[in-house]
Amino acid sequence: MIKVIIVEDEMLVRIGLKNSIEWARLGMEVIADFSNGQTAWDFYRQVRPDLILTDIRMPNMDGMELITRIREHDDQTKIIILTAYEEFDWVHKAIRFGVTDYILKFKMSIDEMEKVLQKVQAELKTKSVRSVTEPQHDLLNTINLKENAMKDYLSYGRYSDAEFAVIAKELRFRLEPERLILCVMAIDNFRQMESKFKDSHGNLIRFSILNMMSELLAGYNRGEVIYERDEKYILAFSFQDIVSESNIYQQLQDILSHIGSVIKTYLNASVTFGISSIHNGYSALKHMYVECLRMLDLKFVLGNVSYIRSDQMGADRVSKNVAMKLDKMIRELEPFNERYFKEIEASIQSLCQLERSSKQDIQAMMIRWIHWPTVNLNIYADDISSMALDYAGRIHLSSTLDDNIAIFKQYLHEVQYYHEKKRAISKEIAEAIKYIQAHYDQDLSLQQLADQVKMNPSYLSRLFKKHLRTSFIEYLNSYRIDMAKNMLMNTHLKSYEIAAKTGYKDDSYFSRIFKRLTGMRPHEFRKQWFVDSREERDDDADDETVQ
Repeated sequence: MIKVIIVEDEMLVRIGLKNSIEWARLGMEVIADFSNGQTAWDFYRQVRPDLILTDIRMPNMDGMELITRIREHDDQTKIIILTAYEEFDWVHKAIRFGVTDYILKFKMSIDEMEKVLQKVQAELKTKSVRSVTEPQHDLLNTINLKENAMKDYLSYGRYSDAEFAVIAKELRFRLEPERLILCVMAIDNFRQMESKFKDSHGNLIRFSILNMMSELLAGYNRGEVIYERDEKYILAFSFQDIVSESNIYQQLQDILSHIGSVIKTYLNASVTFGISSIHNGYSALKHMYVECLRMLDLKFVLGNVSYIRSDQMGADRVSKNVAMKLDKMIRELEPFNERYFKEIEASIQSLCQLERSSKQDIQAMMIRWIHWPTVNLNIYADDISSMALDYAGRIHLSSTLDDNIAIFKQYLHEVQYYHEKKRAISKEIAEAIKYIQAHYDQDLSLQQLADQVKMNPSYLSRLFKKHLRTSFIEYLNSYRIDMAKNMLMNTHLKSYEIAAKTGYKDDSYFSRIFKRLTGMRPHEFRKQWFVDSREERDDDADDETVQ
């Protein structure tokens, strides 16, 4: 178990850290906490903990003095700074004393803090498995410091351009401000790779890739690799010694091809590179980072490609690619309902008119197509409803437009089969269905419906069973819940608002019916199908932050 001490003069912060983080899950144990550096120093000399989380400004002995004393005796203990201060002077000074990482109090989420701790856990685990020689230790420490500096500059805006230039020189980045190119490398099928290596936190994969790529780039004496998060790595290059852009891209291609080949050989994984255009000055790195992420997003549209260059990917080319694939799909489909296919054609035309169509836009459109038959074609057998949910999930999890199209075509084939096999319904039931669809948002009973179609309620109930194989109330609930699913997918209405709009006076009752028919609560349904979209919006927000 990794022994941890927390040094922080603010009692609420100490208590919060001790109780909000699942230390045991990280293989860690908080063995003590202190309110000042002096008592922490006395304890350190007796126990020698593996990890120290310390504030900077404290009474009696501040964090910098504590770190200085520890480093005079020991360069192995991991140290993480707890700080609410983002001044360059503190960070600059801390780098010199081998601080492992930083946690910004009051700003970082629990997940973000745990990721910092997981990194330390992995380093200590690696050290315990095999004796780390001094050169190896220096390499790990250098990789961590460079990673912190680059991410703090690109993502958090903690340094000015001039400050980053100083840090880059101090940490000996193989990076000059002339003729810069940034790449973001993404491991394809990363979740499957994690599962294969039984590496739930990605630490084994991360250290393997960082070590391989650091050695490889050192051989070229060019470029830096920075772990970004999950499956993504940032590769920063400068080609100050090469004038021709074509020669720059050729050498970059050679390096990236080498990287891809090594990862394929040792990890049996493929990778995709989003590549920025060429710029001068560190100040352009933030814009270049956004460029790279946008290029990676195009993997969804372009399909099986490994290198996506910003200078080759105009918006027109991408839009034409989307339009071509969707147009080919619609021409290959066999129409079985005119209204349905007009809906598909109209939505494709609307999508193609957008200046930029994202994965989120395309998948949301296809999921609407999947739910359209259950709402509009009076097909409410349980197998159709569950099939729609299954296919919507498959659409959401697929990684390319080609996969999406193949999944949708398969779904449409199955829907057509059920549509052709469905039992013919009587004129009375058809009239009843039409009335339900027009008045589902109102308080509707079997008696009211029977009065509208001028039938005995008991006879009408038997007709529902005979023609639709369900009861009136089940049919009504199914239609209401299908309409609710559309609202959950396509609006920002709250659950209680959707309940009212679909004929349910009680939100709790609506939620219970929704779960009975779909297997999940309304908020779970929205999260299930749009969790990736939310992440993309978060990424977009991050992109805006770094610009």
